[in-house]
Amino acid sequence: MRLIAGGRLIASAFVLFLYLQWAQRDLDRAFTLGIGAALFTLWSVAWLYLALRPKPIDMQWMLTATAIIDGIALALLSSSLLAYRTTLFGWYMVDATVFSILLRGKRSWPLDAILAISYVIGVVGGSGIGDVTDFVLMALNVGAILAVGIAVHLVLGKEEQHRAQIAAQAAEVVELNRRLERSVAELRAVTEITELIHSTLDIETVGPALLDILEKVIRIPAAALFVIDKTKQETVFSASNVGTGAIQRSYSGLELAGALRPSGSEGALSCIELADHNQMIVVFCADGEAIDQLKDDDRIVLGTVASELVVAVENSRLYRLTKRMAITDELTDLYNYRYLQQRLDDELGRAERYGKRLSLIMLDLDDFKRVNDTHGHLVGDSALSEVGQLLKNTVREVDVVARYGGEEFTVILPETDASGAFIVAEKIREAISMHRFVDADGARSVHLTASIGLSSYPAHSYDKESLLRSADDAVYHAKATGKDRVRAPRLKLRRLPADEVTEGISTEVAE
Repeated sequence: MRLIAGGRLIASAFVLFLYLQWAQRDLDRAFTLGIGAALFTLWSVAWLYLALRPKPIDMQWMLTATAIIDGIALALLSSSLLAYRTTLFGWYMVDATVFSILLRGKRSWPLDAILAISYVIGVVGGSGIGDVTDFVLMALNVGAILAVGIAVHLVLGKEEQHRAQIAAQAAEVVELNRRLERSVAELRAVTEITELIHSTLDIETVGPALLDILEKVIRIPAAALFVIDKTKQETVFSASNVGTGAIQRSYSGLELAGALRPSGSEGALSCIELADHNQMIVVFCADGEAIDQLKDDDRIVLGTVASELVVAVENSRLYRLTKRMAITDELTDLYNYRYLQQRLDDELGRAERYGKRLSLIMLDLDDFKRVNDTHGHLVGDSALSEVGQLLKNTVREVDVVARYGGEEFTVILPETDASGAFIVAEKIREAISMHRFVDADGARSVHLTASIGLSSYPAHSYDKESLLRSADDAVYHAKATGKDRVRAPRLKLRRLPADEVTEGISTEVAE
């Protein structure tokens, strides 16, 4: 506006100069020239005033008023100056161009039409139309005034279209970059989670780290992840970074037999199923609103993580099963000979380090071959399994029950002296003797007894080999003296302190 105002003031000065030069030559046209010059000058001053004000104005209104006032002023000026064969056609073109540029096309056409009418009035009122040539020239000039608006509209329209295309392409590039960055972040997160999940066979330890990585990608600060065994209706893996109460409420809302539905409790989490793989399903729980706002990319990431998690959980379960089978007797579900040897080393080392007692019970089922010969090996295997359960039920949780081999069993009794071991051994002997085992017909008619030997550290031995050997010797001693009884080895009094001699004597008395 300041630029236009400055240009108009320069034009006004030029018009006033013409008025001062020609007013005295032709008094008849001086009045018309003066009115036109005054209108143009006063509106130019108004432009300068409005341009210097900080308050914005409506450009459409301003230019419409300018078209009307300039149309009148230029018509008066043209009619006065055409008598001297002077035309203001260039001014009309400038006004039409300015209107078209500022109003961007179609909105300027009515204003261009006002200028064209003004030009016609000025020509007719000035020199008039003498012949066809004058009319054609006037029509060409009118067409030029109108064509300016059309030309500017086309040029600016193409420019606007080109600018819009560039803006759209820039926005598309920005969006593609954003999606690319997110895809890279998702790929990195999935890679990290995959490496984390498969970095250990103890899958339970990676839960918090897994949720932290997921939080960075899907932007859900509080969530829980469950892997559920459908056949056993139990959770085999869980990870959470929310309150326990919320997890319990949300977990109570899981319908394992059908569709998953959010819990109705206030503050509970909504849950969705991420994967259904054979006998396992993976469930993701979070705030209901956050679940609803998950994008397709987020669900793809969660689905990928769920698939990897299922594989890792299956591997972990297989590893634990393999590890358990390596130290477990398959028939009796007791620890096997290998684990017995390892545990004996550990317990003896601990007893020696802290000055504790340690006892070992070894038992052999009496005449077990007769059971196999009479009732069959299936009955014998069933009896061995039941003996294992009897031993577990009779001893403490800290005691270690193992199958030594065949029909022989052992029990490690940490922090137990010979007297305490004798009491435990007697309970075991009595439990086996009073129990009736299942025969081939399903009736409980099979009776078994056990010969039991015990040995204690350091009363009877000083290392693992001597402990096993002395307990085994005590078993043979029990068999030799009538079976179905408990025996302990004789003490070597010269190698023991006085308090342990007293302990050994009490054991011999007990025998």
